[in-house]
Amino acid sequence: MNKKILVVDDEPLVLSTIERALSKAGYEVTAVKDGDSCLEALSSNSFGLIIMDLHIPGSSAMQLAESARARCPGAKFLFISGGQAPENVVPYIQKPFRIGDMRELVRTILGDAVQN
Repeated sequence: MNKKILVVDDEPLVLSTIERALSKAGYEVTAVKDGDSCLEALSSNSFGLIIMDLHIPGSSAMQLAESARARCPGAKFLFISGGQAPENVVPYIQKPFRIGDMRELVRTILGDAVQN
């Protein structure tokens, strides 16, 4: 299983919190703040999971997700946002979220056993 995770969010606090929490849980995390950096990271890495904010300035999250799928076809996705998710966007977690809920959702998506 690929334990590498790409996190895409324009909010520095959210980005660093997710990166720190998932790194402590044993994942290798790459954190980027915009669509261009996301595509750059995908050009040189393979990720098991891409966590992506639905509202990234200057980018369409759905177009960015399609580009990411094309570059990293085996990756799973988790979308995050401060607003309500569109009907067809799953899995999804709404901000603000508890970091424990985020870790548990990541474990579930990646099929990891719960770590005590």
